Amino acid sequence: MAKIALSGATIAESTVSDHITYQKYEIVGYGQPPCVSWDEDGYCSDYGSPPPIYDWVRYTTSAKISGSVAATVQNVKIEGKAPIVVGDKTRENDSYTLPSGGVYVSGQHTGAAGSVTVGNANNVYVNGKLVALNGASVNTHAGTNTTINGGASTTVNIGG
Repeated sequence: MAKIALSGATIAESTVSDHITYQKYEIVGYGQPPCVSWDEDGYCSDYGSPPPIYDWVRYTTSAKISGSVAATVQNVKIEGKAPIVVGDKTRENDSYTLPSGGVYVSGQHTGAAGSVTVGNANNVYVNGKLVALNGASVNTHAGTNTTINGGASTTVNIGG
């Protein structure tokens, strides 16, 4: 039997590639080697090591998306919480790890919104929208697909 997902239900963690941009200050080339000795005519006879040229180089890394679903239904309660329906929005946060020397540039989201995209196959509706079940599909703010994986009713089932 399928459990109805309730407001505040969590979504399974999803990973999105190339979501966070960061930069590192690193060697990007080498300059003209300095002269370290001259011949009797004043011409360079020996060169030292070329000096490194440093600059900021941008990279991307993946982020893990986690969050929960906020129900929009106001007039129905199950176990004191509103049921989640197709179209309800998620509240998502990104987490990531940068390598040593990496400096964050862009891409992190706090409070971003995805949405519930699949309800139930038994055609159970609340206020004209399909009720979502534990395991229902969610499309995250980054375009990855995940599922509702916690916060389901323990007493109300659909489908048997």
